[in-house]
Formats: sequence, structure tokens, C-alpha cells
Amino acid sequence: MSQPKSAGNCPFCKKSLAKRAMSRHLETHLAKMPPAAGKQAYHLRIEAGPYFLHVLMNATSSLTVLDSFLRKIWLECCGHLSQFAQGGAWGSEVGKSRKANAIFAKGVKLNYVYDFGSSTELKIQVMGEHSLSAKGIQLLTRNEPLELLCHGCEKEPAESICSVHWGDPGGWFFCEDCSEEHEAVCPDAEDYAWMPIVNSPRMGVCGYDGGSIDTERDGVFKVNS
Repeated sequence: MSQPKSAGNCPFCKKSLAKRAMSRHLETHLAKMPPAAGKQAYHLRIEAGPYFLHVLMNATSSLTVLDSFLRKIWLECCGHLSQFAQGGAWGSEVGKSRKANAIFAKGVKLNYVYDFGSSTELKIQVMGEHSLSAKGIQLLTRNEPLELLCHGCEKEPAESICSVHWGDPGGWFFCEDCSEEHEAVCPDAEDYAWMPIVNSPRMGVCGYDGGSIDTERDGVFKVNS
């Protein structure tokens, strides 16, 4: 299965842009904003495959704050451990008590792992540094829900994942009607294996069923009528 295309909407001008284009585009808007005297914030891009977030992080906020944000918007399922690192996802650990202004500068990259069993790995890059005020972590934009179609009918948006078959070449995304047909051949689905489609790289893993931040964009994509 090919990786679905992803795009997000600029919070300033509402243009729809892909991940790389969004990075440059947001920088042009942030650079034009009136500076806040004595304030400093970092523009971060956080990504995993087709999923991405763009956030503004206060320079005096710690990585503990960023960890909490990532858990709430993308990751938290069972209270797993997590780690920031440099030099690869399993590289040199960066302590969560460290503040952004002690670590970040334009171009700096960090890796992040949530759950050391069924791991979800993220890449973090500083896209820019600005004299702006930000309260902790401010979400700028994220990818809109991916256009994931049902593997049964190949027409309707998928609403559920059968975790028993997660990753099988025969398909694992199902719309409401096709999920009923799948239950006829997969009794585990009805018993325990159904999981929701969510807008997160943690989708289908462990007990993850969605975030608690920006919930309106954390679900099934809508078909244009």
C-alpha cells in the first residue's frame, strides 16, 4: 500500500500545503509578525511518516512540556515511558528537564520515542527562532485526516482498523458496512480487535484511540460532496 498524501492548512492564510512546503510557508508568516520585546519562541516541525505537526514553543518551556503535549495530541494510551535523544531515536538521551533555549537553535534536530515495546518514533526539527510570545506549546497546524479508503469496497472512508490484520497485505481498514462483512470471517474483530481511525502515527498500536487536543481533526477524513 502506498503512503497516503498529507497536507495541512496554514493558520494565517488558510492555504493547503504539504509538509515540506508548510515549513517554509509558516516561516514567512512568523517572520512578518510584530516582535514581542524580551520574548523568544521556536517553530518546531514534528513528523512521523505522513503525519506532521507545526508548533510554536516558548523558549523557557522544558521538554517535559513538549512531552506532555505530544502525548495528549498523538500518543498517550497506557502511560508508557518516553525519551528525547540526539543522534537517532536511540541515541544520546536529552533530559526532559532541559529548557528549549538550552537545546534549540535553527536546524537542530531531536528524536523522540514513546513506548519502548510497541514504539512510536518522531522526528523534531527547529525550523526557526522568533521574537514572539508563546504560552508553553502552541499548535500552529497539523496534517488534515489522511484519505484512507476502505480496503473492502475501496470507495468509502475507512472508519475502523482490524488490529488482528494490521499490516496484512489483504487490507485492514474498513468502512461501517464492510466492517460487518469482515466480522463474519474474523470473529476476533467483534470481540476485541476493532480500533478507530485516528489522525496520529500511533493509530492501530497498543490501546491508542485518539488524542485530547485538537479533537476535531483527529478522525476520519470527510468526502467532499
